[in-house]
Amino acid sequence: MSEPTGTQYGGFWIRFLALLADSAIVFVLSTVLLVGAAMALGPDDMTVAVIAVWVLGFLYWPILHASRLRATFGKAILGLHVTRFDGRRVSILRALWREIAKIFSSAVFMLGYVIAAVTPRKQALHDLMAATYVAREGVSRVFPALLLVLAGFATPVFVAPMVVSPAVQSAMEKIATDAIAQYDPLKQPTRPTAPAMKVAPRVPAPAPVQVAKAPVAPKVEAPAPKPEPVAVVQPAPVPVAEPAKAVTEPVKAVTEPAKTVKEPVKPKAAAAKQKQGPAPTVVRAAHPSPASSDFMLGSGPKYNDLMTAVLAHDVAAVNELLKLGKWVDKPDSRGRTPLMVATAQDDAPTVEALLRGGASPRPAIRVAEERGNGEMVALLKRYGGR
Repeated sequence: MSEPTGTQYGGFWIRFLALLADSAIVFVLSTVLLVGAAMALGPDDMTVAVIAVWVLGFLYWPILHASRLRATFGKAILGLHVTRFDGRRVSILRALWREIAKIFSSAVFMLGYVIAAVTPRKQALHDLMAATYVAREGVSRVFPALLLVLAGFATPVFVAPMVVSPAVQSAMEKIATDAIAQYDPLKQPTRPTAPAMKVAPRVPAPAPVQVAKAPVAPKVEAPAPKPEPVAVVQPAPVPVAEPAKAVTEPVKAVTEPAKTVKEPVKPKAAAAKQKQGPAPTVVRAAHPSPASSDFMLGSGPKYNDLMTAVLAHDVAAVNELLKLGKWVDKPDSRGRTPLMVATAQDDAPTVEALLRGGASPRPAIRVAEERGNGEMVALLKRYGGR
């Protein structure tokens, strides 16, 4: 059976971004489970935990592809889902075979994934083997997907060391405590004793010979010489001079007459210039540039975004913004695209202008069908069948 008419396929780059987002989610969940298992079981019993985490990470894709969501969380954020050619949901067996077929897609330099950029339905090798394709429906939220990728791969890098370090430290303390408890200082290893050596009997040493000392004559001290009398000479008196009288004379202040300096006489021409003052400066008015004149005139688009122009029913402004390259399917905070708003307002000229600009008609068709506007549904389907 063939796929429904008007189906849009998920391209290579948006599927690659969805793969990164899903890998970040699986990486965070695996890190949390492994850290919890390491803290609960210890590093010696981690084999079973690692196998269980790997199995859960492998089953993440097939279980979600076979669910009612028909997509993983990364694909759901970007508006993608995996389906069969008749538009029905894939079974769990087909989803498992699709994941196993990714081994062949990764075999030769990832060529099985690269062919999704050139096949008619944007199918990779595992999609061709499982008879499935990735359809694009709904709004693609690229910015939240990028934030999810960055947060998913950066968070465990900073959080895991803070959790694992105390666990490793406690394990090392336990090992050291067990080693100390097993050590007993009273049980020293016995060393083999060497054979006893035969000791020869001791020979008594000869007695020392005493030598007679000669008598020492007593010392005779010589009489000390008598001191001779010393004559004492008294010094003669020294005459004391009278103090000189200080003579104070008045000091006459000598004042010199101040010198007068005469200024040179300025010539007449310099005096005349000083009276006239500085020469006036002439300021020439610059011609305004075209850019400045355009800025002063306020040239530019009338509105900043397409949603404002659509709400104002201004078709000319919508065409002008489309020529400037504005994103035609940019959703607002409620997830509504400009085409959905123009359809809800029954504004056929604006709807046709947005469709010519490349807007996706599928979300707006549901809005027109809910309002019961048959002409609008026909217009949207005419552009959707292209």
